[in-house]
Amino acid sequence: MNDRIGSGEHGRGRTLRSALTRPALVAVAAVLMLAALLGAFGTVAIPQALASGTPPEILKCTPQGTMSGGWTRDIVTVAYVPAKLDGKDDPIDPTRCRLAIDGEPAGATVDDTPMGVSSFLTFSFPRVTTGSGESLRFAVELVTQGGQVATNEWSFTVAEEKKPGLINVAVAKKWWTFIAKGAYITVYLTLISMTLASFFALVAALGRLSKTMTFKQAWRKHQSYAYMLSHTLRMIPYWLATFYTSLFRGTPLLLQIFVVYAAIPTFINYGRARWQVFESIPYPSAIVSGLAALSLNYGAYLAEVFRAGIQSVPRGQTEAAWALGLSGWQTEKRIVLPQAFKIVIPAVGNDFIALIKDTSLVSTIGVMEILKRAQLVGGRYYDYLTPLLVAAMVYWALTIFFSFWQAKLERRMERDRALAY
Repeated sequence: MNDRIGSGEHGRGRTLRSALTRPALVAVAAVLMLAALLGAFGTVAIPQALASGTPPEILKCTPQGTMSGGWTRDIVTVAYVPAKLDGKDDPIDPTRCRLAIDGEPAGATVDDTPMGVSSFLTFSFPRVTTGSGESLRFAVELVTQGGQVATNEWSFTVAEEKKPGLINVAVAKKWWTFIAKGAYITVYLTLISMTLASFFALVAALGRLSKTMTFKQAWRKHQSYAYMLSHTLRMIPYWLATFYTSLFRGTPLLLQIFVVYAAIPTFINYGRARWQVFESIPYPSAIVSGLAALSLNYGAYLAEVFRAGIQSVPRGQTEAAWALGLSGWQTEKRIVLPQAFKIVIPAVGNDFIALIKDTSLVSTIGVMEILKRAQLVGGRYYDYLTPLLVAAMVYWALTIFFSFWQAKLERRMERDRALAY
């Protein structure tokens, strides 16, 4: 009996061990088979979903809604947030991106333009010949180099294609105030430049008039080497004034602007590197360069105007002043220059009007005056005619305004001259 009990317990124990072992063996076998499959197929067997990535997020597609400029019917753009894969950028693969129009592949070429936070993908394809009022169904698929996918579908109703007008009135209404605000810079440049130019012109005119006789005439009159030395020193202002007027009247104003703005810093760098000088001299800014070039250029032209005005004063006025005991400087200050000023007013006024327009040249070095602002607006809309016409009207208005006051000043000077005689 004990033997039967013992054998019964032994049998139940073997049966229990067998029952517990089979599931374990099956699990182990399954694990081994999965490991074998993973080892055989490598990374191909790992689903893409297991990768730590963020697919691209499509923000906006065009054509969409009501487009103010109309749709060109040959471009579709997609704005999207770039994808991430394992913490790194996952760029778009243009060769795998697709565009379908009404369910048919568009056969488009793809251009990807990274823009930092958001990017733009452009699909270019042959022009769609769909009539106005018809609806098109678009479907885009963006695929990254890591295999991440983003899709979007939308519909767009083709509006009637408007023929472009010669002048864009909407652009003119929206941006004319922005362009007109450049008049502040234009007037500022004109007033400061004309003031400095008048000073340079007066100094240069007096220097040009400092020549009383040639070297040959001086030697024949005095026959003295000491006098010839003093005469040479007195000729230095004449030579400097002549060199100044010749240089700035003989070279283009635009070249002078670029020399001051771009070449002067080169000279400063050379002095710092070669002689350790100019350390405290800053580079000229765009507006300072424009002021310097305009002042020096117009000063050279006005110098001849002032010289002619001074010479037009009758010599009897000077001789009468000397007879009254006035010195040379007193004669120039109180007798000659006031009369010469009245004579040169029309010529100076004309140069002032010309300077208003020549300030547009400083737009080439980035000064935000009228023309520069018009160029920026034209570049924004690819329409340069409209903003340039607005700029022309602003320049015209400025010249009319200052011409009016110039005429009033000339009439006042003529009345004073008539009363004097």
